[in-house]
Amino acid sequence: MSKTSKQKPTSKPVKRRQELRRTVPKPTRDLKSVLLRPGVVTALMTGAAFVIAVSLLVIWSREQVKVDVGQIMTDTRLYRLTFSVEDEEETDQARQEARAQAQEVFTIKTDTLEQLREPLLNLPATVAQPDSFDEISPEIREGYALSEVSATTLAAFSEGGEPTAQWKRRINNLIDNVLPRHPILVSDEVWQAANLQSDKQLLEDTNGQVVAAWKDVIVVSADGDSLQGELELRAALIPLIQNEAQFSERLAETIASGLVFNLKSLNTYSTFARNAQATAALAEKRAAEVNPIMITYRKDDVIYRKGQQLTGQDLDLIRLESARYLAQGPRGAIWGQRIGLIGFVVIITALVGGYIVAFYPGITQNSIRIAAIGALLCGMLAITVSIVPPAPKFIYLAAVGPTLLVSFIALLSYDQRIAIFLSMTQCALVTLALQQSIGMFILLLAGCGLVIGQLREVRHRSSVIRAATSTTVLVGLGAIMLGAVETPFVDGARGQILVNAGLAAGTTFGIGFLVLGILPSIEKMFDITTGMTLAELRDPKQPLLRQLQQRAPGTYNHSLQVANIAEAAAETIGANGLLLYVGALYHDIGKINKPQYFIENQTEASNKHEKLSPAMSLLVIVGHVKDGIELAREFGLPRRLQHFIESHHGTTLVEYFYQAAKSQAELDDKLNVEEIEYRYPGPKPRSREAAILMLSDAVESATRSMAEPNPARIENLVRTLSRGRLADGQFDQCELTFRELSTIEDSIIKSICAIYHSRISYPTAKSSDPEEDHETTAKSASA
Repeated sequence: MSKTSKQKPTSKPVKRRQELRRTVPKPTRDLKSVLLRPGVVTALMTGAAFVIAVSLLVIWSREQVKVDVGQIMTDTRLYRLTFSVEDEEETDQARQEARAQAQEVFTIKTDTLEQLREPLLNLPATVAQPDSFDEISPEIREGYALSEVSATTLAAFSEGGEPTAQWKRRINNLIDNVLPRHPILVSDEVWQAANLQSDKQLLEDTNGQVVAAWKDVIVVSADGDSLQGELELRAALIPLIQNEAQFSERLAETIASGLVFNLKSLNTYSTFARNAQATAALAEKRAAEVNPIMITYRKDDVIYRKGQQLTGQDLDLIRLESARYLAQGPRGAIWGQRIGLIGFVVIITALVGGYIVAFYPGITQNSIRIAAIGALLCGMLAITVSIVPPAPKFIYLAAVGPTLLVSFIALLSYDQRIAIFLSMTQCALVTLALQQSIGMFILLLAGCGLVIGQLREVRHRSSVIRAATSTTVLVGLGAIMLGAVETPFVDGARGQILVNAGLAAGTTFGIGFLVLGILPSIEKMFDITTGMTLAELRDPKQPLLRQLQQRAPGTYNHSLQVANIAEAAAETIGANGLLLYVGALYHDIGKINKPQYFIENQTEASNKHEKLSPAMSLLVIVGHVKDGIELAREFGLPRRLQHFIESHHGTTLVEYFYQAAKSQAELDDKLNVEEIEYRYPGPKPRSREAAILMLSDAVESATRSMAEPNPARIENLVRTLSRGRLADGQFDQCELTFRELSTIEDSIIKSICAIYHSRISYPTAKSSDPEEDHETTAKSASA
């Protein structure tokens, strides 16, 4: 017998879930659908631009030298690569020595030699022309030391009054070849200095070619104009003329005497002269030939040590090492560090973006606000990194000032939560860019946190000064403690710590006053409304409020009541009570244009709407919202206050005139009146404060029309109006929870009951008319 298994029937819930899984489409999250969401592309582009800008700033800052002469070093720095550099001082000294040792250059005096040539060429003709020896000029006889024999010998070299070719050849050889190879120099200081040099072959012709050796120089003593000097020169020339110019001994003596005589007549005994230009060029050539003297720095050698006071030479080495590392260092290490920094910036940017998307989605839908936040962080970082490299001693000023300014602006623009997050981001970026320790990060964050913690609302200037003062004390003490932890206690350390603390404290205090000075510009730039501005706008002497008092006093009193009720309700849920109070004061300013069309301003028995059709009355009633916006823009009210004006009725139904229109349509047998035509144009409230104003305005107006307001009736009225606005969808666009709505209702009930509380009927003198006594009591009870 076989066993059959019984299948357990499927339960109805299981079947229902299975059916739903088959029929309900699964959500898809592809990249295209994400990018098509509003504001996503703009946010991504802004984030990319922010990453690029901040990365460039951080990388540039970290690759700059951020120390200065006189600083006490808080760490030890090593060389990151081996490199050699020229020792400019030693090299310059060696080149100076090469210049000093360069030879003096003497160049042949061609003009002097030419002046010696002519008299010697014409000497035979000069001697042969007279008839006798005695007729020869005494000057010639003495200058050439002629005798009758030597004169006769010279005359033999003359034919027809001209020197023979042989004579010319020998004289030209003497002038062109012999004398250039045997320079004649006077023994002055230049010659003496040149004579001491090792290489003395620097006797050149006009083309710069060496034509004589230094050993062949004929030296004439400095007193060469004396007879002794002439005799020495004559004695030195005779062998040269005889041996190299091929003259006889007798003629050699005559020619030598003639050369000395002619040189003396030329006022010079030198056939070569010092060439200053060539000497200087040679000196520079010798200096250029000197190889640079190099100094080698080894990798991992110490540049400076912790506790060392930096000198100018140390600073030059740091700058040199940094430049060489960037130019010659390993590309992998350099770019690896840069990519790592970019990665950190990407992470920080992603954190900021994720935080804003998660907690402030409204910002992501406004590209201007996203760009403003990015520009604020990037701009303040740019200020920081632009100060430190050229002035490293002001690092505390550069780090503290812009960072605190971010805190102030973020707090004034948004709230404490986003302000502390943006401040934390700025602290991280500054610490990263300036290569500071975690201690600097804590110090900056503590200062920002104290400022943000004290300035939940900026209603008075004194609050900013008070916050700046307390933060000054904290930052100053924190800088001292940070310096005590990181700076070795050596000579000069105490002064450096105190200077840094003073800069940090002074900058903090100065930022407070700077914020006060630029607060109006900050409000306009970031479209924000601070407590100080709101405090000024709540003044009854403001032009719009004065006009409201004068032209629509009933509306003004109504606005005051609504402001008090709404402010109390806002404070119970932690909303901005001051903003709501001021918004309530201005929410009905549009009634200034036609005050008598609104019940609270009507003093006459007649109602102006009695003469108008429901449609025309609707235009007047609804028009006060549009008129209010126009007045607000004309008088420059902040946009946050304009929202209270445009949304305090939302898209609610103008029920009185709607019902009147329906009744009139029924009487006239016309088509039905559409409800949408009798609704306010909106928008609906987009903030909790605007929703509170809508409810407070409706309750205050409705309570005025109650015959006998008592706590029970007031509570019922408030609950009914609140639930009606909720059911009508008026609170759909604001972040108002049911718990907060219940708390707001309780607060409004309490405020309305306080206004319409019952009063004691005081006893009065008895009247003879019982009816009069009854009337008096009734009036007292209803007062």
